[in-house]
Amino acid sequence: MKNKIIISFNYEPKVEIKGEESKEYLIEFINSKTNVTEHSTTIKNNMWAKCNKRWYIPWDIKINGNIVYKWDIKNQNIKINLDSRSIGDTLAWVPQVVEFAKKYECNVTLSTFHNHFFQNIPEYKNITFINPEEYGEYYACYKLGWFMTNGKWDEGNYHPTSPNTIPLIQSATDILGLPYKEINYGVNIKPKKRPIKDKYICIAPHSTAALKEWPYHYWEELALMLNKKGYKLVDISYEDRNKNNIINMPKLNWTDTFNYLYHAEYFIGLGSGISWFNWAMNKPTLMINNFLPYGYEFTRGLTKVEDYSVCNNCWVDPRVQFDKGDWDWCPRHPNTNSQHICHKNIKPNRVYKVISKLLEFK
Repeated sequence: MKNKIIISFNYEPKVEIKGEESKEYLIEFINSKTNVTEHSTTIKNNMWAKCNKRWYIPWDIKINGNIVYKWDIKNQNIKINLDSRSIGDTLAWVPQVVEFAKKYECNVTLSTFHNHFFQNIPEYKNITFINPEEYGEYYACYKLGWFMTNGKWDEGNYHPTSPNTIPLIQSATDILGLPYKEINYGVNIKPKKRPIKDKYICIAPHSTAALKEWPYHYWEELALMLNKKGYKLVDISYEDRNKNNIINMPKLNWTDTFNYLYHAEYFIGLGSGISWFNWAMNKPTLMINNFLPYGYEFTRGLTKVEDYSVCNNCWVDPRVQFDKGDWDWCPRHPNTNSQHICHKNIKPNRVYKVISKLLEFK
């Protein structure tokens, strides 16, 4: 009885040989677009071979010199998993899944930790949303995220390019075999009654690492300046930390966060999930961000405050590696007066001048 050849694409291409016929097989995983052999190896019966490249590649598979499989996902069932719980990652990447389904004419099932953001939005009508713990049978599977190999951001297994050196959206388009393009289909939340009668500006002073944040007393100084112009400042970060001259609204759910942003005269934020949430609402954002170059976040509706006269943009430096276990991580000036100088050097008066132009007051 002949051996059986089993081919699958569960995150990475795999060839398995089952049977009792003693035989050797030269397995070649070929990128049909470039005609490059990405991986080859020789196995025997009751063994398997994989190629570690987990991003979209149109595979041809050769066994002993003959093409036994040609890639074709048209009308096939494809699963895409978001590995990240981050709001920013989710809002940046999910619209690209729609583009993947369109380009390759396939049926996509998508797993995220925030499916409710996308329900009842027309652009997602052909995407099947499931929860992360749900399973099924699929022609091929892909995983979107920022992955590490040997303690460093991956380049070569999960990503064709190290993800910290490219825009956040591109880390998804590269994995999905799409051209990089900023796409926003919105979020499925409706506004409610205006929460504050007076004019107000929303701010989000908290993020996931100290290098992303602006000194808290700077926010208080900025608030005092804007209070004098008739604007209240409302802190909608989830974290509970009282600040002078500021209305603190911690632990809001996303519906209430949406409502505060929807009715606000403007939003001032950082490189964080709430900034991406504001972008998804098609609202303008003033972002204080000097650790990442312009264009690496979203660009639509974005005004950035940067200062290239001091240390800046360490995040995209391929020579450094972010340590998520170190809250105060600063790769160039740790434990010195220049630690996080990228943001400490941006003074409140400078941000005030920018927002005054955006809101057209002096």
